[in-house]
This record gives sequence, C-alpha cells and structure tokens, in this order.
Amino acid sequence: MLTVTNNGQKERINNFQDAEINEEVNGTFTVSFTSFFHANNPGHSLIEEEAIISANGYDFRIKQLKETPRKKTVTALSTFYDLIGHRREGIYGGTRTLQQFASHVFTGTGWVFSSDVIGSALIPNYGEGNVIKLVQDLCAAFECEFKIMPGNRVHFSKQIGGDHDTQYRYKHNIRALSKSVDASNLRTWITGYGANGLKVTYVSPLADIYGTQNREAEPVRDERYTIPASLTERIKRELQDYPDISYELDALELKDRDLGERVWLIYEGMELKFKTRIYAKKTIIRNGKWVTKSITLGNAKQKTLQDILIEQKVKIDENDKQNQTKFEQTNERITQEAERLDGEIVEAYASWIVEADGIRGEVLANKTYTDEKLGEVREEASTNFDILAGQVTTAVQTTKSYTDAEVGKVQNTATANFNILSGRISSKAENTTVTALGTKITTVEQDLDAVSGTLTQKVSYTDYTGANIINRIELAPAGALISATKIELEGIVRVADRVEFGRANNGQLKGLSFNNGRATVYSQGDSITLSASYIIAGGLLEARHPSFGNDMPVLTGTSLNQRLALGIDGNFLNVYDGNGTRRRLQFI
Repeated sequence: MLTVTNNGQKERINNFQDAEINEEVNGTFTVSFTSFFHANNPGHSLIEEEAIISANGYDFRIKQLKETPRKKTVTALSTFYDLIGHRREGIYGGTRTLQQFASHVFTGTGWVFSSDVIGSALIPNYGEGNVIKLVQDLCAAFECEFKIMPGNRVHFSKQIGGDHDTQYRYKHNIRALSKSVDASNLRTWITGYGANGLKVTYVSPLADIYGTQNREAEPVRDERYTIPASLTERIKRELQDYPDISYELDALELKDRDLGERVWLIYEGMELKFKTRIYAKKTIIRNGKWVTKSITLGNAKQKTLQDILIEQKVKIDENDKQNQTKFEQTNERITQEAERLDGEIVEAYASWIVEADGIRGEVLANKTYTDEKLGEVREEASTNFDILAGQVTTAVQTTKSYTDAEVGKVQNTATANFNILSGRISSKAENTTVTALGTKITTVEQDLDAVSGTLTQKVSYTDYTGANIINRIELAPAGALISATKIELEGIVRVADRVEFGRANNGQLKGLSFNNGRATVYSQGDSITLSASYIIAGGLLEARHPSFGNDMPVLTGTSLNQRLALGIDGNFLNVYDGNGTRRRLQFI
C-alpha cells in the first residue's frame, strides 16, 4: 500500500496509520501518514527528507518530516512539483495550440502529457521559467485544468472530471455537511471599452441582492471589439457576481468519485439544491483499498493569470465577418499576423516579422463591389516591405478585374517598386492592361546613383500590337542624354556655342551643327558649311546670295567664296569672277 525509495533502495511501509491523500483541482496533491518503528516495518528507517513515497500508483517526495524515537509523521508532495526546479530556457511565445506549448514545456523532463483541449491561444513572452509556472500559465491562457495521472503523466482538459448526474442528499447519502462562504471577490457591475469609443456596462441580476455600492469590477479595455453585443459577452465572463461557496461533506456512498466531477447537492435544511463540482477530495485506506473519505463541493472560481496575459486570439461576429490575430515569439523571431475573414474568404491580411537582421511585412486587401458602368469589379491590393541594414525595399500592387461591354474581360494591374540602398534610390511604376485585344504596358523608371553620379529616367510603352516605344533621359557629370521619338520645345530656347541635331558627326546620314558662328549641314556624306564670309561645299550646292539679284545660282566645287559663282537668269548663263565681274552667255 505504501513504499519508500531512498538512494535506490525500496522497501514496504507496513506499520502506519492516518494515511491520507489530499487532492485539489489544479492545486495540492499530497500524501500524509505516520510510520512506527517496528521489526516488521523495513521501510521505516528509509523515511527521510526527499525520499520517495509511492501510494495508490502515484509518487510523492517527502517535504515535511516530524520524527520521534518511535514514529515519523510525514507529508509528501507529488513528484510533479519537483519540476519547479526544472527551468525551461528560451522564449516560445505567440499564438499556438496547447499541444504545441505543452510539448515545449515537458520535453526532457521525464513527464508526458495528454490533452483534449482544442483551439489556440496567445501567450506573449512564454518561456524562461520553471515547468510548474509554465503549466499554470497554460491553464490560465486556455481556461483549462490539469490532473496529475499515474506514470508521470499530466492530462489537460477544459474541466476535469465527468458528469454522471450523481446526487448527494443530506440524511440520505451525506453524513456531515459544513458550509464556507467568501464574498471578498464579489462584484455586481462592470464596464467595457472597445474600439471607436464603444462603451458598454453590464449590471448583474444579483445586484438586487448585493447592491451596486462599492461593487464595481475592474473595467475591461479591448479595442478588438467593435459591436456592443460581443463586448457585453466578454465583460460578463470577467465578472464574478457570486460569493465563493464551498461545502465539505462526508458521504456514505462516495464510491470512487472523480476530482472535478459535476454532482447535485440537495439539503432541504439549508434550502440547497444546485449542481456543483468536486474541487477537492481526501482518500484513505479502508479494508486494504484506497477509497474516498470526503469531498469538497463548491463554485469557487479558479484563480488564473487572465488579467495579466493579453489574449489576442479573438473571433468577433460583426456582420458575418471575423477578425483574428496571431502572435508568435521565439528567441530568434517575432511574428504577428492579423486577418479579417468574410466567410472563408480572406478580406484583409497583414503580417510582420522581426528578426535580428531585418523587418519584413505584408498587407493584403480584397474586395468586390458593383460599379454603375463596369458592373461587378474585383480588386486585390498588396504591399510588401523589407527593411535590412542599409537597404529598404517596398512593392505595391493593385489588380482590378471586370468585364467591359466592348472588349470583354479586362484585367488591369498597377505596380510600384521602391528600393533604397546606401547612395542609390531606384523606383519603377508599371501599368498593365490585358484584354482580348492583347496586352498594353506602360512603364516608368527612375534611378539615382550617387556612386556613379547619374540620374536616369526611362518611360516605355507597348501597345496591343506589340509595338514598343522607349524614351530616356540620362544626366551625368559628362553631360546629358535625351533619347526620344519626339522632342517638343516651346518658347525661347537658348543654347551654348555648339548645337547638333541628328547624327551630324563624321559624315553620318543627316545632321545640322551650329558651332562658333558656323552652320554645317550633313547629308549622305556631303556637307555644307556656312559662315559670315564663305561657303564650303562638298558635292552639289544650290544656294541664293543677295548679290546675285534674280539669278538662280548653280554652284559646284569644294571651296567657293561668295563672289565666284555661276547663275542662270532666264536664257542667260551668268559667270561671276573673283572680282564680281559678270559675263553673260545666251542660250539659243
């Protein structure tokens, strides 16, 4: 029935009395007894502080020991609480399931767990503590309970114990009954504050009994709530509008009642008839078996860390929409997500990840609406950003889909990218339209590079036929370059000594150059240079000079000054020499 293990040696305890196991929901789990010195009690000599007592399938470690020459009185605590000295290092916070949290807690402890708790909850900064503290935090966050089981196992449940409609009736199967009342935490009204100035107040029906004077609970502030009904339900859960009441009883037919079990308590003398729970029980040895001696019933609300933890996993019914957030935290990374669902469709989503080397984020939005001209329009928008040491990158995109009466389905996508590096800024904007006619793309780019000292701007356009037009401007210390299919200058344009149009250098196809008082025209390898005093021509030159009068000059040669020329005047050929003398030849 009782054994003791000390320094690897295990013996039975045969001579003992007052053996009792005391167990509470999420609380005490101890065994106590008195052992007597006797020749037939081999385990008596092994009973020392920190020795292990095994009873009813559980192990307990001796924490309190009172010893006389003839006996030893022992109180031993479940070895589960040895884990108070087992620290779990590292942060494992965030929004996770209980199974995920518990796996992190119990790995390497020699204990295992089981659970029927579903769903997930947020525990910020979870970790960096002893196992017992972390288990208590789990129960607070998930509003659940745990029970220590044989074989070094812990079971988690929303409420431990069953519900078998068992009745305890005074003078029928109850031997003794005592009542304990604690109204220290009783409050009858509470106020809640939500988003956008939302404020609700709930007054308990029990305010008619206990009043409202000095009965206000701490207010709840949570901006995730946007409608009164949801916030009211939240603050009702936070309000304890009843006193803590417990009843301790010895029963004639306790049998093997479970800790946490829901039972009926009926006592006509106290006008009691209500359903309550077994939140503590005492077990003793009777006829060689462990049996329940007494139980404690009551409505005592479990004390949790709910007021300390910020619960961010929430679902709010707002016009059939749901808002959910998720937070995960480890030593290496913090991740936070928020989303709004319309049924199963993600209507909006945002996330950011913080690591030692950078911050990354994403924002998405989807919506469908009706336009008077376009009909049903579907829009999808997104923004992504990366922030690293020495670099910032941002990308924005919006896609609009609709049906046009003339061209059918239309999809328009607009994007913008912005990149900042040390000494350089680059940006790009693009608009793409896809229809049954084809694809049309317009792109605008800009690059500022302090390292090379250049500023580049570029605009390109591709129409539905695939034709492409590119215009570019580049500024650099050595000069400026404009490459365009068309340049229009309005108003007065002033330039320096030299201006070139077209491809005027080295006898290229066509060109015009103004340089230090000279004007030179290039065409197919030929050239003409005009200055104040002379004309230099290569190839055929046709020109008119004011001194020629009505002549139509025809000039040939490579170097002719302004007084040497040939001209046609009607039926006459005029020849001018270097002195300006004219000789006329008549055509017959």
